[in-house]
Amino acid sequence: MGISFEVSFEQLLQAAMQLSAEDKLRMATRLRAAAAAESFRLLTRDLPETPEIDMNEIVEEVKAVRKERVAGNL
Repeated sequence: MGISFEVSFEQLLQAAMQLSAEDKLRMATRLRAAAAAESFRLLTRDLPETPEIDMNEIVEEVKAVRKERVAGNL
């Protein structure tokens, strides 16, 4: 059995401000990581589905682009 209660953003912020500098830095690092993960999730949700590509295909495409660049087409 657990206990749950609501905490406002301001209450949470006030509690966080009472942490030591080290704990604030640890919390900031974790919050940045969580925010980045959420941003990435939202971004990838809007991207079209693309087929998987392997390293050989990537290398071949890079070679082709470089070849065109050397030939002066790019």
